[in-house]
Amino acid sequence: MRLSVHLLLETADLPNLHDANSYDVDGRLFAVGNTPPRELLVPDFGIRVAANSVYLPAIGLDPEWSRALAHDGLVRGMTGSHTLHVEARQPVPQLLAELLARYTSTRYRTEAPLLDIIRAVPPRSNVKAQLDLTLGHRIRAGLNVGQQEPELRHRGEFYVFAEHHWFLVDRGQLAALEGKLAAIPDVTGEIALQPCVSLVRHADVMTRDMDLVFTTQTFARASATAKRWREWPSCRDELSEIHRGHWPDWTVEEPRFVYAMDPPGALPFLNKVTLLHHVTRIRGYGFEVAFARRPIPTCAVPSPRTEGLPLRYPD
Repeated sequence: MRLSVHLLLETADLPNLHDANSYDVDGRLFAVGNTPPRELLVPDFGIRVAANSVYLPAIGLDPEWSRALAHDGLVRGMTGSHTLHVEARQPVPQLLAELLARYTSTRYRTEAPLLDIIRAVPPRSNVKAQLDLTLGHRIRAGLNVGQQEPELRHRGEFYVFAEHHWFLVDRGQLAALEGKLAAIPDVTGEIALQPCVSLVRHADVMTRDMDLVFTTQTFARASATAKRWREWPSCRDELSEIHRGHWPDWTVEEPRFVYAMDPPGALPFLNKVTLLHHVTRIRGYGFEVAFARRPIPTCAVPSPRTEGLPLRYPD
């Protein structure tokens, strides 16, 4: 039997939820089944439980704030950070106790530390009301508040709006995030000087120096290719064969993974979080990571012309 489980705010007024479908576990109230009003739900519940599940890589982080999967035999999936879909293989009180233990566990801080960068703003706080008011004014004025999820600074703090909730971004974590992204080298000049070829699979472009260039904003493609290169001989053979076919006299080296995009510092906050997650994974496989500004040079690099300019009025 599959259940939808919701963790409720400790301070919520819940007179109508103490029924057969609600459970108190160590002072925390769960609702099982139909979704209660969104403002009564703990907004990071599903994120934390998924992060503490056995099959951690399945949370994806793209975007991690809106959906996740954690097929570890218990957690079947998560749609939105409020709701967790689980497989009921034990009495419901024991099941909820395990989910609560996962929610409060610190394991994700080791394996997915960037999930701890945000903290949900209480839905009934004055800060939320002020943020909503400011966001409304900026939208009506036509001001940019974020390409995907609105982002606002308020009284020295940085907030991001996702999944119908405001999240406060930790100052120290934000500074560390910005610093790590700023350290990614810009290799636009190097890419511009190299001949390159378009790829059908694994990456979008390969250069003569074995840079694998990714021109889309799907950051996971690069880390997936890094994993395949390390673990699949067929992937290494395929890319090496393409390289030898175009540059037979050039030594095939370990690839460098290049994101072709705007400077990392210009990305929306949640994209920055996702990017750094995949950069960390790629470096964990032992590869270098860089970025190149778009548009990248054309792969149809012509040979040096020696015939001179054509005559305007040939005889």
